[in-house]
Amino acid sequence: MAVVIGKIIHELVKSSGLKAKIVADYINVSQSTLFGIYKRDSVDIDKLILFSKLLNQNLFIYYLNEEPLKSMFGKDMIELKSHILELENELKTKDEKLKDLTEIIEAHKKIISLHEANVSKATRKSNK
Repeated sequence: MAVVIGKIIHELVKSSGLKAKIVADYINVSQSTLFGIYKRDSVDIDKLILFSKLLNQNLFIYYLNEEPLKSMFGKDMIELKSHILELENELKTKDEKLKDLTEIIEAHKKIISLHEANVSKATRKSNK
């Protein structure tokens, strides 16, 4: 299924709450041209960049599952997903180690506190 970028842009603009005049001014088109863009299957790359900036969203991502980009970036995406999975596993392992070390620190604090209490108690007895 082909990407209908105009419809996607229109939905994003609606959900952002931006007024047509503001969007049209930012993209440097008339409001009637803007509404025409919303009906298009494709948008000039310079306009797509402006829409991406305005909406704070990478609109080019919608094309990654379409040819020829799918073939061009498919292998890279698989490698990136694999790397992300490795990093997530490493993060999980480090989180578990951090939790264990935190528990050890808390146990050491309790031991130190008990030792200080015993020393204080012994000092008071010897001063009597």
